[in-house]
This record gives sequence, structure tokens and C-alpha cells, in this order.
Amino acid sequence: MINYDKMREAIPHGDAMFPLKVHEVVTDLEFPERLNCHWHDEIEFLVVTKGEAVFHINERQYQVKEGDVLFIHSNDLHSASAVNELPFEFFAVVFHTSFLDSCFHDSIQQKYLTPVYQNVIVAKEYLSSELEWCRTIHSLLCEIRLLFQEQSVCFELQIKARLLDIWSLFYAHAKPFNLTKQKDNDYRINRLKTVMTYLKDNYSSKITLRELASLIGLCEGQFCRFFKSMTRMSAMDYLNHYRIMQSITLLNETDKTITEIAGMCGFNNISYFNKLFLKYMHTTPSEVRRQKNMASMDTP
Repeated sequence: MINYDKMREAIPHGDAMFPLKVHEVVTDLEFPERLNCHWHDEIEFLVVTKGEAVFHINERQYQVKEGDVLFIHSNDLHSASAVNELPFEFFAVVFHTSFLDSCFHDSIQQKYLTPVYQNVIVAKEYLSSELEWCRTIHSLLCEIRLLFQEQSVCFELQIKARLLDIWSLFYAHAKPFNLTKQKDNDYRINRLKTVMTYLKDNYSSKITLRELASLIGLCEGQFCRFFKSMTRMSAMDYLNHYRIMQSITLLNETDKTITEIAGMCGFNNISYFNKLFLKYMHTTPSEVRRQKNMASMDTP
């Protein structure tokens, strides 16, 4: 059974009552881009469990290996690229800031939480397995993973306790932000987010390179170079991948025909849709629908 959930960018990260989730991810060896460029409102701690990758956060990059931990701030663009065709597997603890927030703006909120949220205190992104305090955070994240999997009595309370332990270590090794040094990549990141948001809002319609380039005031050639430098994918590859991911949701959650779904996802040619689906998913839309129907029959 293919793990489609790991490929969706708009994955729910818990709910309003418990805004935390642990995601298990095994990336596809056939694609050099192991994790497509995306962002989300939540904070994420990512733990590498197998292999290696070059991980990109905004325009910074880190070569990570088994045992390393990454901190990904809310709304930071992030993606991962392959290293010598090695596997890359990880789990991610993703949570909304409200999970740690105090009910009142007390001293804990003021001193230790809000400054990191607002980048007044800059937290370390790459936590190497060679450092003792980073290994402690790694162990606590593994405990959170186990607690989330088992969900025994008081697991929510125990997870929050572990996360606060992590945050205290994390904060102790953070540093004040140099206000005179502005992030020179903010402008580029915001331009990319403008394009990616447009793609997500309009993927069901015909989209041209000229249309995308005009969003951020570039010619087509400049736009193509810009987009690939930021995401390591062409804009059309990114768009087609996103369309295929949306089609999986429709195949699993609706009874619309495959031809209808292809059209709803921006494909006017069913043969091209099937070809791209096979390329990205290593299976066919018909097989996904068949698996869905079999699962429905097995449900009492």
C-alpha cells in the first residue's frame, strides 16, 4: 500500500484540542528531490532515522545524516535533496505554537516562547548528533514519537512535558538576533511564496510560465532560473506534482470518474495524466481507485 499521506503538503498537524502530530516519512529513492519545497504555519522538529540528504531551509542548506535533528520555524520554506542515491527517512514532530503557549502572557511566555516565535532569539536549526545536548533532544523526540504511537493514559501530558524539556535545552543554546543584519533572502522567499500560493489556488486551471513570471515581475527565462534555484525543480514539474497529489485525494475521497478527476486537476489529456501519475506514484489511477473500493468493501 502506497503511503500517499506523506506526500501531501497540506497535512493536518493534530487538531484544535491537541495541535501536534508525529509524521513518519520514507522518501522515494527514484526522485532526486526527496521532499518538495513547502511551508506551514506550525513549528517542526525533524529527526533523521535512516540515510542522508541535503536539507534546505529557506536558502540555507545542511547535509544531514542518521541521528541528526533539524528545527524548522513556522513559515520557513523547506525541502530535501538526495545524496548519492542514498535513502532518506525521518519522523517529524509538528506542532502549533499554541501547544506550548501559556493561557496568560506570563514570564515563561515572555522570556522563552515569544522571543523565539518572533525571531528576537535565533534558534539553532541544525542539531548535530555529535553534540551531547543535541543527542538529549534527539532522545526526547524519540520518546515523544513512542508516546504518540502508543497513546496510553496521559500521553498528551507526557508529550507536552518532553517538549518543554526540549524547548529549555533549545533556548539555552539560542542566541540574540542581530537587528542590524537583515535576512537578505526574505524578498526572494516572499516572491516564491507568492508563486506557490498562486499555483495551489489555481492548479485546476491552465497556467503558463508567462503568467507565473508576471506575478513577480520577471521575464520567463529569469523566472525559470529563479524558481529552480529556490526549489531545485522547474515550475511545471512542481505544478504537475501538486496536481497529482490533489488527484489522489479525489480518487480516495470521491466517486468521480478518473477522467473527471484529471480535468478537475488541470489535465485536459487523460493519457498525459496517466503518464505523470505513473511517473510520480509508480502506480496507476485505476489501481488507486481499486484499492479504495476494496478498502470500502472490507469496512463493516
